[in-house]
Amino acid sequence: MTDNTTTPEITDEEALARVKARRGYLLPVHELMAEVDPQILRKYDDLASDLLFSDTPRALDLKTRYLVLVGVTTAVKGDPDGIVWSAKRAVREGATRREVLEAILLSALPGGVPTVEEATHVLSRVFDES
Repeated sequence: MTDNTTTPEITDEEALARVKARRGYLLPVHELMAEVDPQILRKYDDLASDLLFSDTPRALDLKTRYLVLVGVTTAVKGDPDGIVWSAKRAVREGATRREVLEAILLSALPGGVPTVEEATHVLSRVFDES
């Protein structure tokens, strides 16, 4: 675990630049974290990067991790942009259209059918904007 006394402080601009460089985009939550405390954003980004973006071998490959994220983001009625980017990353890692749709449909069990209905509004952004 990282000790705050040995981690150099960064500014909110530096933290945001680091996130954008790693991911290629910024979400409103990134900006909020940077404004409150850039160290929070740095820690969050380190964790998310290790879990989601790392090529380090894990029990689940990248495609499966992104498909799980598609389903979870849908089930918790998360940010529609989160559904889009995780689905696009799953496709980039080899997921088929049917696999993405199944991940979304599975969210109906814990989240209810309205979660799936809401996700259908962003599907064109996943498959039509390649």
